[in-house]
Amino acid sequence: MGEKSWGIQWKCKPSREFLQFLLAVKKQLAIVYTAEIIHTYSEILLKNIESDETPLILEARFREIIKTTIPLGFQEHKVHHVPVCYDTVFGEDILLLADTKKCTIKEIVEIHTAPLYTVYFMGFLPGFPYLEGLDERLYIERKPIPKQKVIKGSVAIGGKQTGIYPQDSPGGWYTIGHSPISFFDVTKERFSPFIAGDFIKFYAIDSQEHTVIQEMIKAETFELKSEIYAK
Repeated sequence: MGEKSWGIQWKCKPSREFLQFLLAVKKQLAIVYTAEIIHTYSEILLKNIESDETPLILEARFREIIKTTIPLGFQEHKVHHVPVCYDTVFGEDILLLADTKKCTIKEIVEIHTAPLYTVYFMGFLPGFPYLEGLDERLYIERKPIPKQKVIKGSVAIGGKQTGIYPQDSPGGWYTIGHSPISFFDVTKERFSPFIAGDFIKFYAIDSQEHTVIQEMIKAETFELKSEIYAK
């Protein structure tokens, strides 16, 4: 992918097990090479790799690393409980989604908050988590015309995925709610509260609770509830 970048792709479906393998490969590559190493659902990109090896030697070493990598065993990951207000004032597309799916808003909230979502990687925007686990009953094609501005904290659905917009941004997903939490902050030691392999569990709050949490965040008295994944 250029003189200093290499892409490695696998033909497989995303899964928790494969994620552990990808993270293990990334770890081994980082030991051997100096590069920015990025992963997606089934790809790894080594960007600006520092090496004097020829392309043939590099490819051979990549293949050997992949071949000998053992998937990570139990890793200490967190479950983050993320509050979401699904009121129509925030979830401007939730009525449309309910009409499309022939169900009620209450049913959409119940379906959306039921899964334990795996954080697979960050992309699109800094701090935007790509999540696996959306119930297929909520699958919907992305909007034919993206909205010019989706507000920071919006929780949305597009295709087979759900996600959270960490900044104001254009977007083509259907907005079903809003979280008052900050999901990307460059002033913090960790820019995002999530890392690949963590879990997100959404829970519903009303507009009054949403306002209370916003005030607590301003006062720096709110703490995102998280615990170690015990299974």
